[in-house]
Amino acid sequence: MSDLERKGNSPPPEPPDSRWRKQLRRLWSEAGRSLIRGASTAVGGMLVTYGAVWLQSRL
Repeated sequence: MSDLERKGNSPPPEPPDSRWRKQLRRLWSEAGRSLIRGASTAVGGMLVTYGAVWLQSRL
């Protein structure tokens, strides 16, 4: 059997570049979620503030 043939059922090792891309993609995804969560929190805060000001101006 030659050295090039795989022995066993384990997947071939990933090249370092592939691991780096996966880590970068995961970080980008987490950053996107954080940005969306922050934006929705800011919009919600603005709506609550606007509602409070509008309600006080009506009373």
